[in-house]
Amino acid sequence: MDTTPQPTPVTHPFQFNGRAGEYFGIWIVNLLLTIVTLGIYSAWAKVRHQRYFYGNTVLDGHNFEYHARPINILIGRIIVIIALVIYQALAFISPALAGILILIYLGFVPWLFNRSIRFNARVTSYRNLRFNFEPSYWKAFLVFLVMPMVAVFTAGVLAPVASRMHNAYIGNRLRYGNSSFKTDPNLGDLYANWGMTILVMFLGFIVIGIISVAVALLSGIDFSGIGTAFESDDAVPTGFAFSFLLFGVLIYTAPVLAFIFYAAGVRNIAFNSTTLNENRHRLHSSLSRRRYLWILLSNLVVILFTLGLMRPWAAVRTWRYFADQTQLKSLEPLDTFVGDNIQEGSAAAAEFTAMEGIEFGL
Repeated sequence: MDTTPQPTPVTHPFQFNGRAGEYFGIWIVNLLLTIVTLGIYSAWAKVRHQRYFYGNTVLDGHNFEYHARPINILIGRIIVIIALVIYQALAFISPALAGILILIYLGFVPWLFNRSIRFNARVTSYRNLRFNFEPSYWKAFLVFLVMPMVAVFTAGVLAPVASRMHNAYIGNRLRYGNSSFKTDPNLGDLYANWGMTILVMFLGFIVIGIISVAVALLSGIDFSGIGTAFESDDAVPTGFAFSFLLFGVLIYTAPVLAFIFYAAGVRNIAFNSTTLNENRHRLHSSLSRRRYLWILLSNLVVILFTLGLMRPWAAVRTWRYFADQTQLKSLEPLDTFVGDNIQEGSAAAAEFTAMEGIEFGL
């Protein structure tokens, strides 16, 4: 019987040292120069943004670095714009040709996702070692095209399966130096998270109904006369109109909030099942879904009331929360990794997904 004591893992918390006031200076200059140059400077703005956030994210006394070159990002964006212009021109000339082009573009979607993830991985480094990603076209086709449609057509019942495949595909193909990540999210945990999300959304709909009826009652509406009001030429009572508008806004907001709730849970499950270098290092995420929802909602309110000027504060606040809730538990020092120099790859695919509102956190 082996009586050798098992080593105790050392917990390394992620830290973010950025400050909202400091980042505001970068953000406002980026914004003004992007406007003045009609968008050309946006590539440099993206690099400055990424370098600030990566450079201020610290693990075990060392920060991450972002190495993308602005000119490559600009070229990638130009390629994407040309592709979109071609599609718009064909749509104007012949909808049939535009439809064929969409099918062709769909065939490129897995490749674009793969190249995007690989580009973002390769331009990221820690302790002078770069990350990497080893893609597979057909697995990406299944993960990024087929499974999202399956999740939609099954009314979300297979969403946990899609989430598991998505995170496992990315996690199991990521590399840090010569070491491999392994991600194996537990399907039962994902379904428990999904069930909690459905329950929260159901309760949310009940609360929405109660709030809408309460607003209508406080407005002094006689519900028995509502049908008559609609049938006649009389104006619908203001209180009822406001209540109906409020109901509409909330009913569309609830699924969005539920998705955020679900995504936070998936992040915890995926990170907590991710290891590096043959289980010598393990990620840990402890996002509070309620706290995360509060941060996003309060960020939105503050940004709206300040006409966007508090976006830097919101970005720093959100990034810091993610860092504070993430740890790396290690059985060996973090300076033992080795790796080879690798090329970054094309920025075009990364810029396509960025323009389409899709972003991957590494």
